[in-house]
Amino acid sequence: MRKYFSNCILIFFFATLYSCGSQVQYQTGITKFSNQDYLGANVEFSEALLKDKRNDEIYFARAASRSLAGYHSLAIADMNKAISLNDSRPDYYFFRGYFKSQLAYHKSAIKDYSICIIKAPWYVEVYRHRADSFIALGDLTEACLDLQEAIAAGDTSAITLQAKYCSLKP
Repeated sequence: MRKYFSNCILIFFFATLYSCGSQVQYQTGITKFSNQDYLGANVEFSEALLKDKRNDEIYFARAASRSLAGYHSLAIADMNKAISLNDSRPDYYFFRGYFKSQLAYHKSAIKDYSICIIKAPWYVEVYRHRADSFIALGDLTEACLDLQEAIAAGDTSAITLQAKYCSLKP
């Protein structure tokens, strides 16, 4: 029994050390990200993922660092993984949509923005971003509907877009 108990303590110690290791890498990545060292942050998040492959938040953080470093395709791949691990977070769909829009994948971005709106209709910024993708595709009717929603919810940046693309009827 004593040997069994000792083995359990060793297993617990190594499991704790293992998860702490990913946490240290993750925190170092956050620090580098905060200092705008996106490539350095990417390295740290990648190291953390080697130790904790099922952590959606680390995939999300790495996606953000990859996108800001200009690697939008890799960012999308990380968001796909984060969503596969946790599909309940509306912000994951928003950011995947944003990364797709950076590569001009507007139809797919619109799908992600729409999922985000279904999950969190109060997430005001999504309406303007979805409008941007509709504008890029030439669908001004849908874009203007989204811009109206954004403005009604308080997104003042949508006012300029509305003035430029939407004919307002008195």
